Amino acid sequence: MLLAGTIDLPAVILLMGIKVVTLRAENKMATETHKDFKAHGAMLLAMVLFGLMATFSKDVLTRGGITGPQLVAFRVIGAALMFWLGALIVPQQHIERRDFLKIAGAGFFGFALAQGGYIVGLSFTSPINATIELTTMPIFTLILSSILLHERITPRRALGIIMGFVGAILLITRTTAGDGRPTDFRGDILILISQVGYAFYLTHYSRVIRKYDAFTFNKWTFTFASLFILPFTLSHIMQIDWLGMSLRTASEILYIVAGATFFTFLLVVFAQRRLLPTTVSVYNYVQPFVAVVASMAMGLAVPQWMHAVAAALIFTGVWLVVRSKRS
Repeated sequence: MLLAGTIDLPAVILLMGIKVVTLRAENKMATETHKDFKAHGAMLLAMVLFGLMATFSKDVLTRGGITGPQLVAFRVIGAALMFWLGALIVPQQHIERRDFLKIAGAGFFGFALAQGGYIVGLSFTSPINATIELTTMPIFTLILSSILLHERITPRRALGIIMGFVGAILLITRTTAGDGRPTDFRGDILILISQVGYAFYLTHYSRVIRKYDAFTFNKWTFTFASLFILPFTLSHIMQIDWLGMSLRTASEILYIVAGATFFTFLLVVFAQRRLLPTTVSVYNYVQPFVAVVASMAMGLAVPQWMHAVAAALIFTGVWLVVRSKRS
C-alpha cells in the first residue's frame, strides 16, 4: 500500500506491470485488427480478380481465336511453371512419399477437372452464368461432407440445397449470350460438374491441403494437373497460331495465368490463415456482380431479370447452408 510521504516499490512495480500488459494487449488488438483488415482486402481483391477472369476468358474464347482446351493448357501449365519459378526463391517443405498419391488426386479433382471443366464450360455459356454457378460450390461441399465426413443435413441445409438447385436450373434454361442466342446448356452442366470436383477436392483432401504451405502444395498439384490434361490438350496446343495472336488476346491470357490463377491463389491462402472459413466463403459472392458488370460492359452477355431471380435463389440457398453449418 502507498502511504503519505512513502513509496511502496512492489506496488509501483505491480502497477507498471499492469500498465505494460494493458498496452501490449491494446497493441496486439490493433495489430490483429490491422491483419484482419489486410486479410479482408486480400480476399476482396482475389474475388474481383476471379470475377474478371470469367469475362476475359470468354473474350479470349469468342474473339481471340483460342479454344477451350488451349486456354485450359495456358492456365494450368502456365500456373505450374510460375509456381516452380517461385519455388526457386521461396523455402519449400519436404513432401512425404506417401502424400504424393493424395496430391496427385487433389491435382486431378481440384485443378484438372475443376479448372478444366470451368474453362471448357465457359466456352459454351455466358460469364454471368459461370460466376453465379460458382456460388453453388458450398452446397456441393455440404452434400459431400455429409457423405464422406458423415455431417448431418438439417432441414435448413436441405432447403438451401433445393433453392440453389432451382436457381441453377433457371440459369441453365433462361440465359442468352451477348449476340442474343440462348447459351448452350452443356456449358452450365460442365461448370456445375467442375464445382462438384472442387467440392470433392476440399472435403476429401482437406488434411493434405492444410499440411503443406501454399507454394509447395500448389507447385505439385498444378504439376500433376498439367500431366493429367496434357494428353487431351497437346494436339490443341500444337495448333495455336502464336504469330497471329493479337496483343489483346495475349494480355488477357497473361492476366488469366498470372493474375487470376497464380497471384489469386496466393491471396486466398493469405486470407485463409487469418479469417474464418465462413467469412472467406462469403466473399465468393463478389464474383457474379463483377462478372455481370464487366460482361455487360464488353457486350458478352445480355442482362435479364431472370438473372436476379436465379442469383437470389442461389445466394439465399448458400446463405442457409453456411448459416446452418455455423450454428
